Amino acid sequence: MGSALRQPGLPPQLLAPAGSVEMARAALAEGADVLYVGPRGWSRRPAESELSDDEIRLVIDEARALGRELRVVLNTYPSPFEFAAFVAKAEQYAAWGASGFVVTDPGAISVLRSALPDTVLHVSIGSGISNADDCAFYRELGADKIILPYRWDTPEIEAVQQVSDIGLEVFLFETVQTGKICPGKCIMSSYLRFRTWQPGEGKDYFFGSANRGAKECYRVCQTAWEFRAEGASEAEIRTLKLRRDARLMLEQLPAMVASGVEYFKLSGRERPTAMIRDLVRFYRRVLDQLIAGDSDLGAFIPELVTLRQRWVTEKGRRVNTLMARADTYSSVGGSA
Repeated sequence: MGSALRQPGLPPQLLAPAGSVEMARAALAEGADVLYVGPRGWSRRPAESELSDDEIRLVIDEARALGRELRVVLNTYPSPFEFAAFVAKAEQYAAWGASGFVVTDPGAISVLRSALPDTVLHVSIGSGISNADDCAFYRELGADKIILPYRWDTPEIEAVQQVSDIGLEVFLFETVQTGKICPGKCIMSSYLRFRTWQPGEGKDYFFGSANRGAKECYRVCQTAWEFRAEGASEAEIRTLKLRRDARLMLEQLPAMVASGVEYFKLSGRERPTAMIRDLVRFYRRVLDQLIAGDSDLGAFIPELVTLRQRWVTEKGRRVNTLMARADTYSSVGGSA
């Protein structure tokens, strides 16, 4: 079993991304309780959205000086040849003062639980859970917290609480429409032909999959795909995404706070710092009002509309950038 869970009745915490030292400082200044960072080569984001070890140590120190915490995202799937280095990285960050880790691989969760009995282990969205018993499984492995899929709401939260005491974490997003693919065990980036080798933090090579800490997820599910039946005419071709976008959440928050959700998480290590700064500021005020016992969030709706528009615009820019990169990689000497 994992380390001790937070005491019942404690206020929920706001978990914010830090894709740079600048973003970390902005999130702390706006009231984030916990930051999460990704080390280069060991997390599933591009290098420009990850931190070097020196930067991680700096952010740990600055967060702790303010009485805040930092989690390190180690959500790749380490191979047998790099597993010892994976564990050594976690031990190093824990020694520097990181309070926990975000992990996907079940074996890694079990090993880190034994190696670092006092650390906090979060199960990453990459685990792809689909039911309450999945949550119980990860708790038995030693995880303390688990991030729930976007599409889950209070009935699913209650179902988890019936079978496990694992701490619950939710993204500050709601799913507008369910697509063909939901966040989780996606391996689509692994099928790109491009491979690259370059120095990393404790890893001397990168493979071509985001799941192994190389390059990034190319959002293949968010580009336009054509679906057609055999012999269909051009007029019968359908164009759609494999996964629909989620949007920033508000109206579900009172019920989720009341249900005992411990962490509300913002994603966006690759987003502009100003976007994350404004989102942390917004949700800090929302959560503080709910913690104070006032569940009427109507006054926040106009600001939310503007933030949603900004988020969609930035997301579109990011997806276009990633897809453009993917288009170039097959022409630079990659191999299958």
